[in-house]
Amino acid sequence: MDDLRPLRIVFTGGGSGGPTTPLLAVYSELLQRHGTQNLQSVFWGTAKGPEREMVQRAGMPFAALPSGKLRRYWSWRNFIDPLFIAAGFLVSLIQLLKFQPHVVVSAGSFVSVPVAYAAWLLRIPHIILQMDAKPGLANRLMAPVSKVMAHLFVHSAQQFRSVTAQQIGPVVRPDICNADAQKANLQFELSPNKPVLLVTGGGQGAVGLNQAVETVLDFWLERYQVVHLTGKTNAGAQNKHPDYHPIPFVSEGMGDLLARSDLVITRAGLGILGELAYLAKDTVLVPLPNSHQFLNAKLVVDAKGGVLLEQERFQQQGQTWWQNFFETYEPGLYGQHLQQLLPQGGTEAFADLIQQYRRK
Repeated sequence: MDDLRPLRIVFTGGGSGGPTTPLLAVYSELLQRHGTQNLQSVFWGTAKGPEREMVQRAGMPFAALPSGKLRRYWSWRNFIDPLFIAAGFLVSLIQLLKFQPHVVVSAGSFVSVPVAYAAWLLRIPHIILQMDAKPGLANRLMAPVSKVMAHLFVHSAQQFRSVTAQQIGPVVRPDICNADAQKANLQFELSPNKPVLLVTGGGQGAVGLNQAVETVLDFWLERYQVVHLTGKTNAGAQNKHPDYHPIPFVSEGMGDLLARSDLVITRAGLGILGELAYLAKDTVLVPLPNSHQFLNAKLVVDAKGGVLLEQERFQQQGQTWWQNFFETYEPGLYGQHLQQLLPQGGTEAFADLIQQYRRK
């Protein structure tokens, strides 16, 4: 017989929107299944990351934990961060004893590592969501004390030998599943008669991508309306073309905007790639230089689900590269292949996994 008590879950992650977004997506799925009376959850993240605002907007309680980072390079913070990590472990232990969750769920980030070990000590099942093809250090540290790892790529599972692995599709937000392109036309003042090219660089590395965009913007505007998510520090775009829409940040309506877009220029994080796969969107990938995103991009390109354009090449070749791209570009084909690579149903499968491992 199923446990009739409310399902209690600790979600943990943060430092950026990457680990936060899929956890909020599965929270929404579980909330829909159980209702507010039968689901008790809390999100533990960093004190200064964007996750606090994201979590509170979703209606879930949030608490900041002491956190440190294990760097593999010289930094003076290497001397004090172990103290924050130890404090994070002690705080996690106390709070887990108070909350008594059935399961703890993480999606990467160093703030989660002490929580995972505290959960292991208390015999609370811990579940990892591994999105990127190349596992980060935080997830590798948590794997030995975790019950199961949900992953998108077979390549990811091959990196873990100490944890049960289960492949799922992308975990996407409800506003992606319910996206409405017509709403985007109204919100962003777009013409319904001209295709849309969306540029989004995320929080990291937006400056380099924005500089590259400047070299081809006029060329793009000959055939597209361009919506450019510039980031809060690069909002001063000078081009005044009526079809150019520079926006620092989209807090609501991002799903509608993605649905309205015909071609998306983006980094190669699996959060955005999963959403683009769900919507079957054509994509040009500009990975963050010197990052794990190149492996994500390679797997997508090998499946013909997108095109790789390195940022340096984007900046140096500009219009020449794009002229060559448009000569062979078949609208819709990349999006079809991307959706085949990352199939739908990941949110539901991840929620099923959480319920399967709830502690009786």
